[in-house]
Amino acid sequence: MTKMTFGEFLREKSRVSGDAPALICEGRSVSFRELCEMAENGASLLKNNGVSKGDRVVLWGFNSIEWVIAFYSVILSGGIAVLMNYGISAEDVGRLSEMVGASFMLYSGTRAMINDSRAPQKAALRAGIGLQNVKPMEYLSDGCCKASEIPFISSEAGCRDTSVIIFTTGTTSSPKAVKLSAYSILNDASGAYEVLSPRLKDSLCAALPLFHSYGLLVLHVYLISGKRTHLVRMLKPDVIADLIGQGDVTDMASVGAVYAMMTRLPQFEEKVSGRLNVCIVGGGFTTPAEMMRLEQAFGGAKILCGYGQTECSPVIAVESADDALELRAVSVGHILPGIDVRVWRSGTGFVSHGEPGEIVIKGYCTMNGYYGSGRDSEPFDSDGWLHTGDIGRLIDKDMLQITGRIKDIIIRCGENVSPVEVEQALMSVGGVRSAKVLGAPHRIWGESVEACVIPEYDMDKSQEEGFIDMLMHELKQKLSSYKVPSHIFLYSSFPLCDNGKTDIRSLREDMLGRLPALSAFSDGYDLGKTMLYQTEKFRRMINDDKSRTEGNNEY
Repeated sequence: MTKMTFGEFLREKSRVSGDAPALICEGRSVSFRELCEMAENGASLLKNNGVSKGDRVVLWGFNSIEWVIAFYSVILSGGIAVLMNYGISAEDVGRLSEMVGASFMLYSGTRAMINDSRAPQKAALRAGIGLQNVKPMEYLSDGCCKASEIPFISSEAGCRDTSVIIFTTGTTSSPKAVKLSAYSILNDASGAYEVLSPRLKDSLCAALPLFHSYGLLVLHVYLISGKRTHLVRMLKPDVIADLIGQGDVTDMASVGAVYAMMTRLPQFEEKVSGRLNVCIVGGGFTTPAEMMRLEQAFGGAKILCGYGQTECSPVIAVESADDALELRAVSVGHILPGIDVRVWRSGTGFVSHGEPGEIVIKGYCTMNGYYGSGRDSEPFDSDGWLHTGDIGRLIDKDMLQITGRIKDIIIRCGENVSPVEVEQALMSVGGVRSAKVLGAPHRIWGESVEACVIPEYDMDKSQEEGFIDMLMHELKQKLSSYKVPSHIFLYSSFPLCDNGKTDIRSLREDMLGRLPALSAFSDGYDLGKTMLYQTEKFRRMINDDKSRTEGNNEY
């Protein structure tokens, strides 16, 4: 196991890989040596601006070289990098920043800034961050700042101390701030690299958000390898296809939805099919049929799924290109070297190989805990096992199969959605008597968010349509786009159990029966809208496919 800090890791990569390109984004390239130097200079600037050991510094922006420099600069300065979703509102950023006591913010482009250039300042005011401590990420790498004139004195925390905070939604509406370290992230990336390395080639298209634990992990897998990583600002399939078509990308990492949507592009055969070596899939599980279809469409590329959660930095298992497709289609991969994974059942304890139960974890990958939470609110038991809440079994020696979840969480395109939060938003709208939010299987998103609502009064069909439109409009104002339900179903009453509580199983069965066939471009894309990108060509293609899309146009 490595015991390097992030700073030591960067300096080692600078020494070994030197002038080889490390990151490429929108025509700009930086080498491993340049990345290290800019991170150290950025850390000096932050220290000169008052950032000290343990200070929480928010990073809010689209994927970019500046984002990576800011990430390392914060950590090398002694600060803790607090990673924010580039798609959430300024209000949510302010609330989460306040939750962890952030005192500094670095930003670049975000979805909120598209409509309001003052979004970072508004978020900072909501969090109590002084406006003098709100700066663009470019500030750290802009030569006019003369960072090199500021002596660099490392204040970086130890390898096992918390360096990164990433938010994940628990089983309630309250998000949890997961504390990760260089020890957990770098060792997890090393373990994933060990499984993946026999097939990896020269360069990666990292089509994953860096604020997400999986995106951060994949970035470090390729930095460890000394290979180059192409960053894309947002997950737009047409932009990714153009990048692959230029011929400098050999491998790709993204969510299943992006791969599936790329196959629908008119230029897919010309620019993508047959050009990739490995396609790493994160953010929800691809069904066996979809996995086989994708592998055929990508013309020889190996589709490799993985499994993990933010609390485990995040990867627990990943598939190898040497595994047969039939095995990859039913598993989530090989358990990473050095991680202890067992299957546990209440009242029984650990169960035998092949028996189902809850997946529990021990090892270098586990988090330092949740920020501001006591041990009793965390998923560790008294023996130190982290309980994932996922149901599965061990198969074929060291491989893992996931069959379900204990946790009442919907995972839509890799984003965790709390049903309670969406239910509370629905209940805050006038005319709603009761609401239940459930997940439904979706072959591209993994799961879709579906809402069942009892109105306060009876209405005819025309009134129902207007009521649903009103609810959708209100939810779009209250929730981040990926949390907005794909459909809203109206009920006069919910089925009840003998004890008077809602019979969730029966309600789910009824809801699933009402859903249309969830094809890749079904009506779920009309209301869910997170993954469609609205170029004129793409709109025409979707209309030809008798599908509809509107609203936001980036992931």
